[in-house]
Amino acid sequence: MVAKLVSDQISHKSDVGGVKVDLRHEGDVFSAWEQVSAALTARGLGDQMQGLLIQPLVSGGVECLVGVTRDPTYGPLVAFGLGGVHVELLGDVSFRIPPLTDHTAAELVRSIRSFPLLDGYRGAPPADVAAVEDILLRVSALVEACPRIAELDLNPVKVLGPGQGCVAVDGRVRVG
Repeated sequence: MVAKLVSDQISHKSDVGGVKVDLRHEGDVFSAWEQVSAALTARGLGDQMQGLLIQPLVSGGVECLVGVTRDPTYGPLVAFGLGGVHVELLGDVSFRIPPLTDHTAAELVRSIRSFPLLDGYRGAPPADVAAVEDILLRVSALVEACPRIAELDLNPVKVLGPGQGCVAVDGRVRVG
């Protein structure tokens, strides 16, 4: 299990001690609550904690980012790249204007420099690239159907092995 800080004000939960993993028992969850609360209080952020989200731990896979941002000139853009801490460190993200087609979704996935990580780089198991393409198509359709979506951030999306799909571990949507 994983416990994640719930807060509208803190976007980088792990940076403030707001994510605890490998919780196996009820006592672990209560301990995580106390640790997260103490870490936030020590930083003067204790009043921003709205609760903890408890969810299953998803291990393995490649962490990716699927998102939507709005450009003042082009409108919505669908984003794809490496996720988790890699997105900030490497900035390996590409964008396409929706609506995406099967062809543009496949092109978007393969356009990042780190695509080999999804393709089984150096003997690592390949990832379920078809499932990533499907998520991109669905996000593209969603932003077309709901034009009030100003931003959408699924990060990380754990891309598991072939045929095993993807799991959006964290997500955020801003409506404008």
